[in-house]
Amino acid sequence: MEKAKVWFRDWHDKKIAMMLIGTGCTSILGSFATPWWLNPFIQLVNERLHTNIKIPDSSVDYVVMIAGLIVGIILIRWGIKYRQRTKTKNKKMVQVRHASVEVVNYTKIHADLDDYEVVPLTINQFQEMNEITEFNLKMAWKKQEHIVFDLLVHINDPSTNEIVYMGLAHIPFQFLLGYQVADKTSVRFFEWSRTELAWKPLKEGNDSFPEMVLLKNEKQAPDITEEIVIKVGITYEIFDWQLEGHGLENVNIYYLKLDPPRLDAITSVEQINKYKQQFRDLLTEIHHMYPKLRKVHIFFSGQPSLAYKFGSSISARMDSNKEFWVYHYVGSSPIKYPWALRLSKELKDDSFKIVLGEKSNADV
Repeated sequence: MEKAKVWFRDWHDKKIAMMLIGTGCTSILGSFATPWWLNPFIQLVNERLHTNIKIPDSSVDYVVMIAGLIVGIILIRWGIKYRQRTKTKNKKMVQVRHASVEVVNYTKIHADLDDYEVVPLTINQFQEMNEITEFNLKMAWKKQEHIVFDLLVHINDPSTNEIVYMGLAHIPFQFLLGYQVADKTSVRFFEWSRTELAWKPLKEGNDSFPEMVLLKNEKQAPDITEEIVIKVGITYEIFDWQLEGHGLENVNIYYLKLDPPRLDAITSVEQINKYKQQFRDLLTEIHHMYPKLRKVHIFFSGQPSLAYKFGSSISARMDSNKEFWVYHYVGSSPIKYPWALRLSKELKDDSFKIVLGEKSNADV
């Protein structure tokens, strides 16, 4: 029923289509008004049951009947074709389909997009992320950079109504995408539902959601601090021992988290905006507190939409004097975060670091 309502949404064109289809149906029904089937039916009954039912005097004009059928079918086809031809997409939606972790169907969406002309921009990094080497990571960066260029063209196009992010990619590249696009446009987020096996947009409006708390472990004085750690625990806890292998044992740690962390915690636009503001406020506080700060190490456990949002909140102006390193978790690795990406607008020789030598499995 809902699809029928959507199909007949533009009332002027719909009215013409409905008139053609309705007239066609009337013509077909009218062609069957004469009981052309009655005489053969009575004859069959008389033969089979040995009855003597009187056959009524009636003549069937088969020419009129066939003509009515043909005209009706033609009118119905005209109505359907007219509606298909005049059904316009009133809005343009650019979908950024970011994939390197899991293969899913990007067309299965629990949202009404019938009014949209959907333009897909696919960042497919599966091949590059199959084996973690510096060369593969650079190739993945270049592939993403190419799509970002196309995305910026769409952002500057007045005919673009919405940008949508649909991500199932490695966290460092989600952060990087948010950083590359920054706040040049408003982005709508669809999250993958593992229970419904479909993409669902974050809810609009005022929804209740858990508070994100900030825990501080400050070991160094601000005037000598050159490196800090920011942990974000939305989906899972991040323990300090999981950071081993990076020489960060004695640095100050700031931990933004839910208490307790949980799966599929991000559900609404208001929630993601508030969490982003808390993250940005923390970065601003750190910026003013540590005059000699050179590096910020980010360890993140959360949903793709939030990773993108946090990346977009890092300012190329205010934060330009610091290196931001985003780490990727591999549960099967002896070093739990075996590689990291440095956020920057352009690919550099030192954009990546891999702790376990040249190669590491791309487990997620």
